[in-house]
Amino acid sequence: MFNVSTKTQYGLRAMVRISQAGEDGVCVADIAQLEGISPKYLEGIVANLRSSGLVLSQRGKNGGYRLARQAQNISMLELITALEGSITPVACCDSGQGCSKSQACMPSRFWNGLKERIDDFLSTTSLADVQAMNEVSRSH
Repeated sequence: MFNVSTKTQYGLRAMVRISQAGEDGVCVADIAQLEGISPKYLEGIVANLRSSGLVLSQRGKNGGYRLARQAQNISMLELITALEGSITPVACCDSGQGCSKSQACMPSRFWNGLKERIDDFLSTTSLADVQAMNEVSRSH
């Protein structure tokens, strides 16, 4: 079964809130309260996003986080990779060496094809796309 980690779910929710705040930015405490997430846990997630260059931080009275670039220029692949590292349906997809069965692994093409499709979908889906999907679902 494929599962998206809580860390990634919270990270995406935080990125949507940061995007909605625009140039004004938003602080972690406000995001945490709006989303019902532990501020301490969320601070670690946002720190990963900052170190990956997806968000910028500003200290001070009017400080907070804002997107490092426009939402349409931030892919879901970048976001998930920033929080989880490489995405792999099975461990051998990213090892570069394959598994111990190597060429005799009959489903290896399947797993590699699945990884390619996941990567393609995530790399062509932006934060702006996710926001638009949310807006469409709320209007129905």
